[in-house]
Order: sequence, then structure tokens, then C-alpha cells
Amino acid sequence: MTGYELGRLTAVSEFQEFPGQAQACPLARELVRTALCNHTRIVDDAELVVSELFGNACRHTRSGEPGGTLAVSISALVTGLAVVSVTDQGPTRADRAAGRRRWPELKPMTPGAPGWRGLHLVAEVADGWGHTPAEDMGLTVWAVFEATTLVLDHLD
Repeated sequence: MTGYELGRLTAVSEFQEFPGQAQACPLARELVRTALCNHTRIVDDAELVVSELFGNACRHTRSGEPGGTLAVSISALVTGLAVVSVTDQGPTRADRAAGRRRWPELKPMTPGAPGWRGLHLVAEVADGWGHTPAEDMGLTVWAVFEATTLVLDHLD
């Protein structure tokens, strides 16, 4: 990986497609950890977020059906600002047949109920998150990690 450097931080731009299977999630996590290795303030949180978004795409979209794929994108600036995203292939065949389109949303957490906690985790560790429609009815779910404070010496 090459890029512009400022101090220890390196500009990052990575994109990779994966099979839409839970078994591929460790590969996506490794991509994040490697790409953001110099961004030590956010690398653990970004890896956790991609893992959650990857799992959601496998469970709730056409990406998780046989032959499905999803894409992981990582971008970071030397200022420390970073964005990670997972793009799926859109609604499952069953949801499309029923005319349903699911959007990620924070749902109330009910004690003892399985699920619906992952996006709360994403919202807690990322500085912001959201979703953007992608090509072919797909959806990109992204999380942003804000810049750390940089102290630069200015010569007058």
C-alpha cells in the first residue's frame, strides 16, 4: 500500500469484493486492519464496524444468497478522517417478490431478544453512519471516523 504520508498517517484507498458468505468476513476484517494499520486510533473500531455491516449484508440482502457478493471500501486521509463501507446487491429475492425494501435502522433493543444490536454498536463506535442507494438496487452502508486533532508548526 502506498500513499501520501503526514507523520505516521497514510492516505488510504482500498476496495475489494468478497463472497457474500459469513466465512469471508475474516478476510474483510483483515483488509481493514491492514489498510488502516497506521490509523491506530480507529483501526479496531473500523474493523468491528465492517464486521457488523458485512454480517448484516450477508443476513439481510441478496448478497448472502448463493453466488452473492458484497464490496468493502476503505478511505482515509492523512488528517485521520476515515470512511468504511459495505455495498450489497440489494433486497433478497423474497423481499423483491413481496415488493419490500429494507433499510438499516436503529431499532429499540429489547432485553433478552436476539438481534437488533449491531447498528447500535456501529452508532456507538463510529462518529457517524448512514446508507446510500447503490447500483442495481444495492445499498452502501457507511461509517465515518472523524479526524484527530493535528498540531502543525507554522513558519511565519
